[in-house]
Amino acid sequence: MKKLLIAVVVAVVAMSCCEVKESVELRFTRNDGTVTTEVRQLKRVCFEEYLRLELSPAELESIDKLCVTPSFARANEGEDGYFVAEDGLLYGFKHNGMGEYSRVAKNLRMSMSCIKTLHGAYLAILKGLEFESIQRYHHKDGKYSFSYEYDLSKCGAYEPLVIDFYPMPKGEENYSAMARRYREYLIESNQMPQMLKERVGENEHLRYASESPEIRIRQGWKPVPTPVEHQTLENEPEMRVAVTFDQVKDIVDELKRQGVEKAQLCLVGWNHKGHDGRYPTVFPVEPSLGGEEKLRECIKYAQENGYRIVGHTNRTDCYEISSDWNNGADAAKNPDGSLQANRAWSGGQMFNICYKQSHDKYFMGYEPKVAELGFRGLEYIDVLSIIKPHVCYDPAHPCTRREGAVYANKMLQGLRDMFGGSQSEGGCYFVAKSLDYAMYVTMALNRVTNKEEYPYIDDYAPIWHIVFNGYLLHNPASQTVNFTLKEPFYALRNVEYAARPMFYFYSAFVDNPKKNWMGNADLTYKDRADLEKSVAAIKQGYDLFKQWEHLQFETMEQHDKLAEGVYCSTYSDGTRVVVNYNKEPYVFEGVKVAAENYSIINK
Repeated sequence: MKKLLIAVVVAVVAMSCCEVKESVELRFTRNDGTVTTEVRQLKRVCFEEYLRLELSPAELESIDKLCVTPSFARANEGEDGYFVAEDGLLYGFKHNGMGEYSRVAKNLRMSMSCIKTLHGAYLAILKGLEFESIQRYHHKDGKYSFSYEYDLSKCGAYEPLVIDFYPMPKGEENYSAMARRYREYLIESNQMPQMLKERVGENEHLRYASESPEIRIRQGWKPVPTPVEHQTLENEPEMRVAVTFDQVKDIVDELKRQGVEKAQLCLVGWNHKGHDGRYPTVFPVEPSLGGEEKLRECIKYAQENGYRIVGHTNRTDCYEISSDWNNGADAAKNPDGSLQANRAWSGGQMFNICYKQSHDKYFMGYEPKVAELGFRGLEYIDVLSIIKPHVCYDPAHPCTRREGAVYANKMLQGLRDMFGGSQSEGGCYFVAKSLDYAMYVTMALNRVTNKEEYPYIDDYAPIWHIVFNGYLLHNPASQTVNFTLKEPFYALRNVEYAARPMFYFYSAFVDNPKKNWMGNADLTYKDRADLEKSVAAIKQGYDLFKQWEHLQFETMEQHDKLAEGVYCSTYSDGTRVVVNYNKEPYVFEGVKVAAENYSIINK
């Protein structure tokens, strides 16, 4: 009888814990074109803190598209609160009279979003089919909503769709607390690397990187945008040579002369026909830059002078002019067998490469040979950590996005094994365990200040930095590259987020100035005086970096907006960084923070 009573009590508790008022609206678009809508109650996962939406593959069998809108992710004009998408952009609810507009976040920097409305504050974590999702912020007729949209028309539901919503307790109804909880989830689910302070003790290259700026040198490239979309050996455009291997040695000498004691150099375009010239092919080493013998001399010279030096490659794109093209056999395919075309770039029409083929054939085939050249440090693979993995439907080498994520991690871990460390463009969560340095976290920071084009974006919430600072080295945004040459807004972001600075020779290589995502403030080497000026900008950033270098090893625990244009980042060691973007000074707890400047307040 006692056992029976206990069982009844447990059953009652189990039933009661699933009784919740929170719901989601599901809008199904079926493969016959019909559209249906239903409201579904969220279920509380017993003895857990979250509410779950779960749809099985069977429920989604005939579904092409699905839109999920939580009941608590709605607001009216003028209300307090916000939505923060996976890319960190923050959307408020006070854009009166702006009419209908919509914006999506689609690259999946993190599998989460932040919701704060009058209905409460919720951390949303996508745990199934997240690679097929986008996040949409929408405004119409004075009403706001935040939705999760899924396109299953090609891939189908290869796993359950799962979204967990974590109601935030009183006092933690803010994006800082939500980001901390997401960090805990990644740790609990074994998706986080060891902390940097633990890893640097075992890896001299990682330790060195944490003490030095990243200096990228674009050596050569064909015109962008390309004048020839479908390139052949007969019509291939001439490559521009900007920095030869001998001139890289000149840069090394000038760094040494001006007192930049540590730096990691990354050579971009050392490969055949320069940057994005003939990928996935990289050899032979580009002759117009000096060829392989000069490259080996250059690598050795940089290392003898105390610098790390690595190379840039690409394992996500392929071009028709590549000697490895083989009629696109290794390209990612659509369900109908057609090739997945991307944009036209330096090498002509670009195609997505299947991640399975990229790893098995090209990474394993080429990267050991690249390592044999002598490169050591945090080796770079382009694009890999800033986009969702490509899906491939080729029956000879099928690959889902989730499988693609596995191959992406294999490639980054391979760089660690061969070169000593890894880096890529961006910092998507699904490669965090295999990534050491995110070249930049976002390319969208300028949207915060561009009110004419993006009036509905209110701010940037550094949720990525709260999650990953102390675990990954990073630079916050593409616009913060060459920060000592730029206006204070971009320069100050480096200290606000404890960034490892990055400088770039010939970053502004796209012919249209509006298309240079790193801005147009550039380092160049036109003559001796120009080189001295460029290195002086690096030296200035190197000296400033020493002020916040130690914060790379701490977690960011809190980020607060103190006033319009004034922010405070609080780190795990008690350090607070107050950044003032205004043209007037600001006083914080008796500390005067100068206009367009910062103060680092130690515990």
